[in-house]
Amino acid sequence: MTYRPGDHKMICDRSGFEMYASESRKEWNGLIVRRDFWEPRHPQDFLRAVPDYQHVPDARPEQANNFITTAITPDDL
Repeated sequence: MTYRPGDHKMICDRSGFEMYASESRKEWNGLIVRRDFWEPRHPQDFLRAVPDYQHVPDARPEQANNFITTAITPDDL
């Protein structure tokens, strides 16, 4: 790379290549990259979520277990 008046050298954050500042571009996430490595922000990042109301119409507290258990001992056999 040769000297260019009024231009300074930089390192690309994505590739690590040496470049001039005039050949760089700043991305949405703050990285300064070469023009060939620049990527726009994905359109999915700008979507707003639709509220999803998942409620149970007849909610009741969980009942206690009322099962009767009996243990079989060797004497019962």
